[in-house]
Amino acid sequence: MKRVFQLLLLVAIGGLCYWVYDMIAVNVNAEEQIKERETIVVEKAKVLRELMQAYKDSRPDKKYTTNWDTITEFAKNGVIIEKSEIYDENNLDNKPKLDSIRKVNPKWKNQKIDSVSVRKTILVGYSDEDIENLRYIPFSNKKMFQLDTVTYVMGTYKSHLLRCHAPYVDFLNTDEYNQQFWNMLETKFDLFIANSEASDQMKKMKADGLKAAIQTVDDKMNPGKKVAKYSIGSVVPIPMDIEFFGVTFGSLEENSDKGSWEDGRLE
Repeated sequence: MKRVFQLLLLVAIGGLCYWVYDMIAVNVNAEEQIKERETIVVEKAKVLRELMQAYKDSRPDKKYTTNWDTITEFAKNGVIIEKSEIYDENNLDNKPKLDSIRKVNPKWKNQKIDSVSVRKTILVGYSDEDIENLRYIPFSNKKMFQLDTVTYVMGTYKSHLLRCHAPYVDFLNTDEYNQQFWNMLETKFDLFIANSEASDQMKKMKADGLKAAIQTVDDKMNPGKKVAKYSIGSVVPIPMDIEFFGVTFGSLEENSDKGSWEDGRLE
């Protein structure tokens, strides 16, 4: 009997050790996947940021676009204007030459302008297929990066802003690593609350906790439609739902209460 008990105890200890090892292994695998996938999405977002900035700079109206077909066409056939000095203004040996030229033509600009293909600068080595797939978030089964734009106005100053966003829920394995996914969101939610300005809404969100704070509720203005319980930003609100957390570049946050917003695309 004693030997049977000892054998059962060893089996139980072995099972416990395996359970602990498996739990640790799952957590490690989840952390590695989250880190790997987020890194890949961030690297793609860097390319998109540079591409979209080049598109804006090439436009007479200096505006971004939310049309992926337009972005793709620019990526394939667009050009970037590069400006440089013909003569180094700081080189004293050039001063007599520059003075002579400007004496003849006061409007002459010491400027060299070149047009360089986007595919030879930002997208070196990209095939047509690679460019067509720029819009898709990696690991997402062809879900597209979310795009929103707005024009910020303050007096005569105007600036067109962009928000490009890839929600974590779109590119992380939330089935295999469901608990680890929510643990990560809990951490990010707590950091968001801690680093936001104190307000009644933030206090309510903190009291609600993550899962209650990001739930959808009935839209009082549109019966039958669901909307996020909370939104971030009073003038151009960004829904605080599960898709709020992810990889983002650009900003639609209010940066001055003296300005106003035009052309908002958030719905």
